[in-house]
Amino acid sequence: MTDSFSLFDILLLAISAYVLYAGITGKGRLYNMENIKEGMEEEFKAMTRKLYIVLGSIMIINSAASLLRGALYSYEETVAATDTTTAVYEWVAKKDLGSFSFLTPTVLGVISYVALGITMALIVLLIIKMRKYTDKEAAAKKKAAAGGAACSRNGGCVLPKSAFEFDDEDKKQD
Repeated sequence: MTDSFSLFDILLLAISAYVLYAGITGKGRLYNMENIKEGMEEEFKAMTRKLYIVLGSIMIINSAASLLRGALYSYEETVAATDTTTAVYEWVAKKDLGSFSFLTPTVLGVISYVALGITMALIVLLIIKMRKYTDKEAAAKKKAAAGGAACSRNGGCVLPKSAFEFDDEDKKQD
């Protein structure tokens, strides 16, 4: 018998709660975005709040379906293996579900997969919407201004400077 409370499901529930909380309050690191087009900051925040509320709700449905399957069912060996046959494993209800017997492992799996698909679609939509509100010219100007003055190496400062430039300061002091 195995219980299927996986760390991933619990982590997904925590992330879902944070996304929903950020959507409701309108605060948090999810709203940190640079180079938003001038005058569109309020529209951007309103759009992302709505998307985060929907996204957080769908993510909670996804993780709740997975956690509920682990709470209500266990994956057990129903037919033992013999010399000629292999063992058969099935989802077995841990207790009588009564009027909730429609929540079979298959139904909970379908709910989970549909919610996951909607979550992925909403994340793609969020990325597309964020690109719409991003001022690409401001980002390029800021990068050009900071990149030229801050770094003298060819290609910019991608890696730490002190780790790859070996000045023999000891030899200069002698």
